[in-house]
Amino acid sequence: MVKRIENNLYHLSKSNNIAIVTPTIDVITNQPTPYSNSGSSDFDWVKWGANDNEAMQLLQLVWNSPTKPRLMDQAKEFILGADVKLMSVDINEEGKEIRKLVKDTVLSKWFRRKQVFSKYLELAALSLAFAEIAFVRFSIQDNGEVLLETIQPNKVRFQKPEKGKQLERVLINPYFGTTRAIRKADTVSVPIFDIENPTAYPESVMVLKKSQIGSDFYTQGLWWGTKTWTKVDNLTPEYHLSGLINGYNLKLLIEIDESYFLMEGEDPNDEAIMKLVNDRKDKFMSKMDDYLSGVKNADKALVLIGNLMGDAGKERKLIKVTPIENKMTDDAYMNLIKQAGVKQAQGHGILPSLAGIAEGDKLGGSGSELMHSVMFQVRYMTPSYRRLLKQGLDQALEAMGYDLDEVSFQFTDIEMTTLDQNPTGKQAATSNAQ
Repeated sequence: MVKRIENNLYHLSKSNNIAIVTPTIDVITNQPTPYSNSGSSDFDWVKWGANDNEAMQLLQLVWNSPTKPRLMDQAKEFILGADVKLMSVDINEEGKEIRKLVKDTVLSKWFRRKQVFSKYLELAALSLAFAEIAFVRFSIQDNGEVLLETIQPNKVRFQKPEKGKQLERVLINPYFGTTRAIRKADTVSVPIFDIENPTAYPESVMVLKKSQIGSDFYTQGLWWGTKTWTKVDNLTPEYHLSGLINGYNLKLLIEIDESYFLMEGEDPNDEAIMKLVNDRKDKFMSKMDDYLSGVKNADKALVLIGNLMGDAGKERKLIKVTPIENKMTDDAYMNLIKQAGVKQAQGHGILPSLAGIAEGDKLGGSGSELMHSVMFQVRYMTPSYRRLLKQGLDQALEAMGYDLDEVSFQFTDIEMTTLDQNPTGKQAATSNAQ
């Protein structure tokens, strides 16, 4: 039986079989396979977090956020730049790199038909922005071509190695981190890509991982330090929605005397009469809620019902209204929201102006300031991520017989200009190598 685990990754119920999957037919042959569940005798893995659900908790935090998905996507866009292009690299007399575009129809067709950008680069860049780690399927096809495909990080765990040995395999299961039981029948064990022997396995998983202090196995996204600020930002829309519907703050104290709900001649000691009085109170409070809440009445009132009649000789006061001062102004709320946005952008390594956050009384500043912000972001915040992503491309080229000293894929960026450099506004913006 063949079971689909992740896109084009399948699991066989018998360990001595291998499946070759095409769009039209599944062929099963009796050949040994290095990536079956055999060899996973104890079926144990390194937990991701204390309860093995840290990735899922953070994913939930991300998708509950009004800003986090966009920040992660923006970080991904800065990493990927305009495109990746096949180039040759030479050194000129001054010792500087000179990069030239190379035309190779075979590689262009491979890059396009294997959907390398969408299936590998985009999700890998997002994975790195999310958790500083990406798991990439490295599959050598029958025709010698390499398939690169990023696996959702929450579906992967490191298989626990034998004592004294290095990590050698990963486990893939769509239910890791969920409440579903992790069964061996739903799990596939795949060897980790061998960089010293890239063609050792027809099917392996590359682990692209940023170095971190204290992280032997799984890394943490650098934005995780802003978890609390993220929660604050996540609560903001709910708070304002509730405030508009139910009223924001206690601004009025309304005290009502019990006798207000008694009709003339009714005995307050009669049980049936008191039931009627309580019903009147409920209806009154419901009307009061409707009147003092909503978009046009975003104030809350605290209503107390008790004995306000006072001594017999004094003025009768059935209803008493007292205003309550609120120290938390609208400006204070807006500053809190702004700070939450700034902290989150900083957690993702994105300059506030590029995250759409106003600094002072301006958003982004002049075109020249914006251009320098983008250049700083690309030149200083993306190189290490791009080096990791290039590993997959380089290893694929080598496995397919290409010499990296002759050609390799390089990231390119959009060339930005300002009006003083481009006064007519008609010069074309071009892609240039980083």
